[in-house]
Amino acid sequence: MSDTRFAWAASILIIVAWGFDASGAHAQSGEADIGEVAGSAGVASGGGIGAQAFVSGGVGLAFSRYGMGLIETSFLPLGQQTIQPWPAPFTVNHSYLLDFAFNIHIRIPVKHRWAPYAIVGTGLLWDLVQQRTTDSTGVTTVRGYNQFNGVLNTGGGLRYYFGQKWGIRPEVKVLVSKQVYTCVSVGVFYVIPANWP
Repeated sequence: MSDTRFAWAASILIIVAWGFDASGAHAQSGEADIGEVAGSAGVASGGGIGAQAFVSGGVGLAFSRYGMGLIETSFLPLGQQTIQPWPAPFTVNHSYLLDFAFNIHIRIPVKHRWAPYAIVGTGLLWDLVQQRTTDSTGVTTVRGYNQFNGVLNTGGGLRYYFGQKWGIRPEVKVLVSKQVYTCVSVGVFYVIPANWP
């Protein structure tokens, strides 16, 4: 899916959410003492990868009306690019990036159902690389190895509560490391009690 198509799809989804009136819903955008489980999908670009689909998920806990801590992970195929400047891309069969992060969402509960937020966090990037090399005799060898980098996460998003327990979460997240990746996504979140189960 091209960046333009994704932007249109995300815009339409946000407009539909804006116009949706879930009568009787008693969502609380600024509640403390709640947990959250979320999953999302979107498009990422940067670091020479073009536009790639990615998925992410996470769990979190609100520690105040204005803050929520989340443990999140995401999966992003990098094609023939890697997070380090080696090896040469033409020798890479595939490269898969996992991001393990601890993020803080600085929540701004503007209305009953709307809660914009800013993202501040850090984590670890783990790149699983498969490389092929050909020696002077023409024998091709395929080997796998791992690359690791620290990462800073920033960006922002918006929680919109359709009901008391769930809603959607459009988000833009920037992963800053040796390479910089920009991820645009739309996800669904579900509110759970802080003391669950």
